[in-house]
Amino acid sequence: MSRTILRVFVCALALLAGCDGESGIAAPKANVDADDGQRTYGLNLKLSDAGVLKADLKGDTAFQRPNTQIFDLKGVQLTFYDKQGKNPGTLTSKTGEYDEATAVMVARGNVVLITRNDEGRQRTVRSEELHYDQRGDRVWSTRETTIVEEGRTMVTQGFESDTRFTNMRGNRAKAEGVQVNAGAGDF
Repeated sequence: MSRTILRVFVCALALLAGCDGESGIAAPKANVDADDGQRTYGLNLKLSDAGVLKADLKGDTAFQRPNTQIFDLKGVQLTFYDKQGKNPGTLTSKTGEYDEATAVMVARGNVVLITRNDEGRQRTVRSEELHYDQRGDRVWSTRETTIVEEGRTMVTQGFESDTRFTNMRGNRAKAEGVQVNAGAGDF
């Protein structure tokens, strides 16, 4: 999303801040202070690559750091889409940081990532911190991470993988039946 489109989106939210309309649903609210950056309640960003929707990022609260394209988020919900527009993955975390310039997101605090492959096999990744590089097709953590797939568990002290989990490397990994490079859906 270009910075101009994002600013238009945020300005539209600010204009709607006091509007409730006929629906009874509260509109998102935005507070603007030139010295402190921008705070938005009920943020929803559509992240795309070459016009193709890659992810839908939501935050209960978002703060855009002054003079940057970095958003600090609370109450993160991220839904990943593959090239066919399917919904193979979701991520939730207490907080997060999204850098619009680099398309890198860092989720922090009780991070849970769930992916599914075309056969419906689910993989759950849990960590206190997880990094996602949309452009680089990469996901990683430097913290202890637990990966569960079909009752099999792997615990690592950090890992790196492509977003399809077909090329994964773990640090000091302890596995109980997990098949690395088996894939479990991309995001």
